[in-house]
Amino acid sequence: MRPFGVSAEAEPQPTYVVEEAAPARNRVRVLAVGVFAVLLLLAGRAAQLAFAGDPLAAPRASRAAVSLPRGDIVDRNGVLLATTVRAYALTATPARVWDAPAIADALRRVFPDLDRETAIRRLTDTSRRLVYLRRGLTPDERARVHDLGLAGVGFEAEHHREYPQGPLAAHALGFTDVDLNALSGVERGLDAEIRAAGAEGRAVRLSLDVRIQYALEEELAAAARAANASGGAAILLDGRTGETLALASWPAFDPNAAGAAPANARRDRVAGDLHELGSTIKPFTVAMALQEQVTRSGELFDLTTPYVVDNSTIRDHERIDGLATLGDVLAHSSNIGAARLSVRLGGARQRSYLDRLGLTSAATLELGRNQAPIAPQARTRRDVAGLGFGYGLAATPAALAGAYTVFANDGARVAPTLRAMAPDAPVERVPVFSPEVSRQVLVYLRQVVTEGTGRAADAPGLLVAGKTGTAEKFSGAGYDDSRNFSSFAGVFPANDPRYVIVLALDDTGAGAAGGMVAAPAVSRTLRRIAPMLGLRVEVRAPAR
Repeated sequence: MRPFGVSAEAEPQPTYVVEEAAPARNRVRVLAVGVFAVLLLLAGRAAQLAFAGDPLAAPRASRAAVSLPRGDIVDRNGVLLATTVRAYALTATPARVWDAPAIADALRRVFPDLDRETAIRRLTDTSRRLVYLRRGLTPDERARVHDLGLAGVGFEAEHHREYPQGPLAAHALGFTDVDLNALSGVERGLDAEIRAAGAEGRAVRLSLDVRIQYALEEELAAAARAANASGGAAILLDGRTGETLALASWPAFDPNAAGAAPANARRDRVAGDLHELGSTIKPFTVAMALQEQVTRSGELFDLTTPYVVDNSTIRDHERIDGLATLGDVLAHSSNIGAARLSVRLGGARQRSYLDRLGLTSAATLELGRNQAPIAPQARTRRDVAGLGFGYGLAATPAALAGAYTVFANDGARVAPTLRAMAPDAPVERVPVFSPEVSRQVLVYLRQVVTEGTGRAADAPGLLVAGKTGTAEKFSGAGYDDSRNFSSFAGVFPANDPRYVIVLALDDTGAGAAGGMVAAPAVSRTLRRIAPMLGLRVEVRAPAR
């Protein structure tokens, strides 16, 4: 029986509806599974970002680094010395400024040092579409000015050079202007390399060690103040590679505010100041004489009477009685002994050695400026004699330090550098003296510290070897014995020489010899830095 009279033609319809229900349910299930899978992927991505960070962050940072106009500068251990940061310039559109005095007064509440009259003049200069009111604003300063809502005042994004260590190593680093143009120091000396490093997103690594730099700067400053000096310079080298571990000038300045520092403070006295070297040159005179065999290690000298050459009389500051050895000539800093050896040597040979020692040419430090020496040819026997004990040639402390590397390289000189070198990097060495001669003179230099004018430079356990120097400064009326350039130059440890140090104080008073004012500062510095160099310093025995 057919219910409700359904015709035979309608009978297939119930069968059709039943067959479509299963595929519909399947489609719903597939859709649900797909939604679940998408949600699962999103959850996984969220977890990845939470725990691993954005994998695109590094590439984005790399691309940002590439756009920097100047790369970072770091010390040999990776400590940041200079960097480029995002900053803002405070600008104004004079045509949109209604009340320039009011705006200047408002800005002075944020920048108390802003010159009011200058600001008003710029704000009212309608001949210019845009004027700069201040450069190098921090984000906080920008926000404070923005909150003032000053009509016609705006900002431009720019880059700013920062020196995180403040005054530390300022003379070595140098500084830039507001447009990041290099003005001094390695900023200028390595300008092209620093710009290339910024483009490549890498840092420029120097040979400086900030720990040693800090100790050297502190001791130099203390010595300069104690001696009432007008300035000071110090440099410490790895004598075998030429790498400069520390370079300091006094007075100091902050490169973050270089424009506010007096010119005297910005002076680089290590590679930029010239002075006659005084007795620090005498070890080379002895070495030249030994090398040319115009003397021998066993020769004895009578230094009790002055030495007359070309009608000029050469005297020692303190009389040396009895017969003296070459070691005594250096230990007691005899002008007579050094002058005699120089005259025996002659001007031509003397000049040849001075050339190879690097004392007649500018140093090679990667700074904005290396001052060329004043090194006239010796024309008379008197000139040759004067050169032998430290007068007639004016050079920089950097050049002197480079010359002293001969005692760390078996008689070969290495040029100072501020670039950090790889352990296996080749080092160019200029032969000057034989290994036997350099080692013999090193023995004499140790004698200077143990029993001569350099006793105050001794640091127990380090075996310091070196030479004091006290050169009277020249004025219009001649040499002035009330104004000295007092110094100490040396190497350590004497039994395995590696490091070179030069420390000098300018304009010290009468009687302020290098052994009295420079040598003690060297001793204090070396005792502080010895552990940093892996060297052991013995504790001084208490005085009885």
